[in-house]
Amino acid sequence: MISNYLRISSRCKYIFTAAITAFLTVNCVSSETDTILSSQYESKIGLKFPESIIDLACLANTFPSQFKQEEEDENNTCLPQIIKNYTEIKEIPSLFYDDIDQSFISNTYPSLGIKGLHLKVYETKKIDQHNNQYVFIVVRHQEHNSMLTDEMNEMMSLFGPAATVDRQQGNKELFGASTVSSMIRFIRQQLGLDYLPQAISMFNKIQLHYKNKDNIKYIFSGFSSGGLYAIVLALYFQWPAITFSSTGVEDIINIYYSNIFTDDNNKQSKIPPIFNFAHQLDNIPQLDCQLGTVCLFKTGNIEKEMESIHLSTIFGKSGPDIIQWLRQPERWTCTTSDNYNSLHGSCKRERLRWKDRMKRTTDEKQDL
Repeated sequence: MISNYLRISSRCKYIFTAAITAFLTVNCVSSETDTILSSQYESKIGLKFPESIIDLACLANTFPSQFKQEEEDENNTCLPQIIKNYTEIKEIPSLFYDDIDQSFISNTYPSLGIKGLHLKVYETKKIDQHNNQYVFIVVRHQEHNSMLTDEMNEMMSLFGPAATVDRQQGNKELFGASTVSSMIRFIRQQLGLDYLPQAISMFNKIQLHYKNKDNIKYIFSGFSSGGLYAIVLALYFQWPAITFSSTGVEDIINIYYSNIFTDDNNKQSKIPPIFNFAHQLDNIPQLDCQLGTVCLFKTGNIEKEMESIHLSTIFGKSGPDIIQWLRQPERWTCTTSDNYNSLHGSCKRERLRWKDRMKRTTDEKQDL
């Protein structure tokens, strides 16, 4: 979904770039709440670290993408591992598998090139010691440039107001951002281009496909905004999610999808195991507030641009860069989403906290 990067269309590029630059900051996560990555991850998910994370990054890498390097296919480190350990499922009743995009599509308006959400379904070839078989659902946005198919429009409709907050100017939104994002969202909803209802419908069909199998365990995954919908699906269906450089989802659920969750036993109050893996210099996870656990790969200053860091996480020259990062476990730290959000998150709750902190700071200065 963007399981790919929040690609910036020519019509929105300068507005959105300015918006992100205005409010995102890069800080280290507080060491007070850092946790050991492997033990917490294994105890909650039941999969091994780092093998299963590497596998999921490889599965996300299998999507065709304009962001892949030309020489990647020949040197891709993922292909042998995927063939050995996983079976891709390409036939599920009532789901349309598109050979061009090599994934299941929501089939919105395929004749116009509007294919909506993209899902890949993988089964593990081996049964674990508890007789469980894992089915991974990997999510991605389509990559196109038209006004209707550009995933940037979907992201702007969700993140518009939040993404334009300027913390240095009183936490104010960019003028007109809320109106523009609301208009985009209204148009997309009228055309049936709201990805979450599509995703829920698609996963319901996947569950029906496995209804006669015992001990099936689902795990959602995705990169960037693909991770966004993987997390929301995890919350809705109460299965774990392991994502890569995913945006946050707190405001998206509370503002845009609250009706979907409150209609079904207040699902947003139940948080399944959620792990989001990202480079510490990647700003995309700072859009909205995170849920679950955020795991960051910490390095010193590097020469790559932030956009390049984000893309190479999954679409590096010879496969996902995160594979190389995971081979340096001493550089990884995990923190609670609350701790991460207090430093980075841009959602309504954190903006209110920011205003309170600014007010306290002003009062303290006056007292002094």
